[in-house]
Amino acid sequence: MNEPKRSTITSNVENGWFQKMSLMLIIAACIVIGIETNHEFYAKHYRILHTIDLIIITLFAFELVIRYVANIREYERVHGRASYTNFFRDWWHVLDVVIVIICLLPHSEFFAVLRTLRILRVFLLIDEIPRLKILVNALVKSIPSMAYVMLLLVLHFYAYAVIGTDIYGRSGVTHFATLSTSLLTLFQVVTGDGWSDIMRSVETTAPQIPEIGVALYFVSFIVIGAMIFLNLFIGVITNEIAELKANHDREQYLNKCSQSTDHFEMTIHQAEEQLRELQKTLAMIRTISQAKETSASQNTAADVS
Repeated sequence: MNEPKRSTITSNVENGWFQKMSLMLIIAACIVIGIETNHEFYAKHYRILHTIDLIIITLFAFELVIRYVANIREYERVHGRASYTNFFRDWWHVLDVVIVIICLLPHSEFFAVLRTLRILRVFLLIDEIPRLKILVNALVKSIPSMAYVMLLLVLHFYAYAVIGTDIYGRSGVTHFATLSTSLLTLFQVVTGDGWSDIMRSVETTAPQIPEIGVALYFVSFIVIGAMIFLNLFIGVITNEIAELKANHDREQYLNKCSQSTDHFEMTIHQAEEQLRELQKTLAMIRTISQAKETSASQNTAADVS
């Protein structure tokens, strides 16, 4: 059974030249926004920059409409019916719509603050660069997992803050006078901003506490807080990136297969060949296993007799 052919507009949208044009348009928009921050230059060349900005906004809107129509056509081709809301199920598309609406707002004092959000055009680059999109999606998807890491980090801070307040607060160290002050001090320490000065201040203010004890307190806090937890964050994000990359590659492969029936049939044939080879290997392993079991049984019977 032959599948319906992809529409011309869908093929053009998924073509490399269309994506490159979109990427160049976003870069041009970001450059114009940067130039407009030079108020003297902007006032002198207002007409030219304003015209360029209008052209870019128009092209943005036109590109969004094309992608919306292409999404409707593709959904209709795959599912046999049109869907006018499927486009907005991708939150990147929703972001595109919001940015275009903000860019279309008129130049007035009422919309001045909202028009400042045109800098969000920069984030359109994420939607046009697949690898960057995977990275951002991984960061968003890893938030639930990071919540447990953050909880562990909070417990780490709280434990050291209580210890610091109990030991150094009683000795008159202002950095650890109260629990809230200790938490703020430890946050400064974990960022690496002048932590050695804080440690020397504690040693000077509380000379009765051994220097080795003070050094052990600060060094252990930094090692556990800054290194181990940093590795946990990196591990969570790396795992999400690998999973999303695998899903992205699989979707691209299936999309390529759906565009070509011959390629799809060849892929099925290759999978069947691999499955037959695996079945042969499994049969050989079973034969060897049964032979070993038979040999072991014969040896046991011989020993008994």
